[in-house]
Amino acid sequence: MELHFEHSANLGSGVNPAAIHLPDNSVYLFAVDEGRLKAQKWTPDPGDVPWATPVFGDAFIATRDKSLSLYRMKNVPRVGMFGAWHQDAVMDGETVITPERQRFAIWDALNDISNYLGSGEIRMDLDNIVASASFTFKNPSQHLSGETNSRMTPGNKIELFFTAGDSADYPMGVFYCDRIDMTAAGETITVDCRNISGKLLKDQTLDEDNTYLPMPFSDVLEAYLTAAGITNYDVQPSVGEAPWSPGFEFMPDIDKLTAFFGMIQNSVNWVARETLDGQIIAGSTVTYQPIIDLNSKYTFNRGSDLFSRGVTRDDNDVYSRVCYQSKQSATETTPETTIRAYANVLHAFEWAYAPNKTLYLTAPDDTVLAELQVLADALASRMAYSGIIEQFSGPFRPHIIPGDEAEIVADDGTHLLGLITTVSHSFGTGGFTTSFTVDSAGVIGKPQLRDLIEKVSGKGQNSSIKRLY
Repeated sequence: MELHFEHSANLGSGVNPAAIHLPDNSVYLFAVDEGRLKAQKWTPDPGDVPWATPVFGDAFIATRDKSLSLYRMKNVPRVGMFGAWHQDAVMDGETVITPERQRFAIWDALNDISNYLGSGEIRMDLDNIVASASFTFKNPSQHLSGETNSRMTPGNKIELFFTAGDSADYPMGVFYCDRIDMTAAGETITVDCRNISGKLLKDQTLDEDNTYLPMPFSDVLEAYLTAAGITNYDVQPSVGEAPWSPGFEFMPDIDKLTAFFGMIQNSVNWVARETLDGQIIAGSTVTYQPIIDLNSKYTFNRGSDLFSRGVTRDDNDVYSRVCYQSKQSATETTPETTIRAYANVLHAFEWAYAPNKTLYLTAPDDTVLAELQVLADALASRMAYSGIIEQFSGPFRPHIIPGDEAEIVADDGTHLLGLITTVSHSFGTGGFTTSFTVDSAGVIGKPQLRDLIEKVSGKGQNSSIKRLY
């Protein structure tokens, strides 16, 4: 028998190249480059596939192993990809970091279980990077999970996508199973999951690996995430000839998530988020574009686009005045002093306020009075609408995430402008809805007022974290 190929193409070059074609028509191209296993992926669009002209994405590291050789790859249909290679010893001077070894790896096949999905709910919170999800799956003849064996086990990865008609897949989260419940006589199973921040950061403690010596801040974070087993991250690079290079020492019994955010809080304007495609991004809300581009602003019509489900009016974090203060260094003619700039909050709501409930914040030393006044006026203006938290429900909007800004417009001309702090997406055979909470004091790209207040009061400090200089 003679085979005639309809298309042939040179997919790439490299040491020990291998190409794997998967059931969803995606193609992975592997090769060893300078001792590292690199991979590229091509995902053709739906319809006729241009096999003669594949377009692969940028190469990424497929395994953390270094100094690879004698690499081989094999694809087993419906099971996954199997790889084997030799790894040389990794040395640090005379110290053996990783001994010479023969490695065997399995990349599990991606199984489409969309037809088994009955319902689901995703819960996200701006104050908590850990997102959670719950799913109900049909389980005919114990196909997904049985009494003795289960295809779904704790640690399984679930990638959730939404599509409408012939639209492209829209990512809605990457989750890892925590709990799978089934009954012998039941026809369904329930699965509880969390994202990778919950599975690999929240669940792990530091133990003896609890000290990071001073080095550029981005290097500290990258080394930390890698040690936690996370490889899909994007950290803002440190810049300059002498970048900020802190070190950190932690108590060994604290979890990796607490330690991670302890480091983040030591850098001005930095935040960390986990995206819907499972990547952890860390950087400045002022200078790092991936963080700046993460959130959007939306306008909704009250009563038609969405409906109010509840309103909370709370003056706990509502202030009548703002004061910025700064310590002024002593000179030859004047002693050390502290200057203060005050600004009154002109509240938008007709509530009864204590006139001298003042929020004090400290600016860097030797900040001039004019700059303090600008800071105080800006914060007082922002506080004018604080105090209202409203819950909304409406049609399914999978693109909405915590941190987005929402403007709610009513027919009578009134509106609510604030930050979306919590989001819940519910979907399944019973329908698709999105519920979210709007904080009237929130502004996109700015710290939440509650975070500022906690920082001033010292509530956000963690005694288990020590910074090394």
